Amino acid sequence: MGERSSPSLFELASTGLVSALLVAAGTGGGYWIASSTGAGAAVIFAGLVVGIVAAVAATYVKIKRYL
Repeated sequence: MGERSSPSLFELASTGLVSALLVAAGTGGGYWIASSTGAGAAVIFAGLVVGIVAAVAATYVKIKRYL
């Protein structure tokens, strides 16, 4: 078996930044929808969940070559 390379510090930092931005965007989008429509806190929570799922998916796509 060949040796696997390790991700660089820049790749790890950019993955963390992308994850944080996706969670913030999901939560912010949920907040915007909730405040625009008068919906409850469940919409904000749904936005948070969408942001977390998107962050996990983006992280997996970036690191799957190192697994």
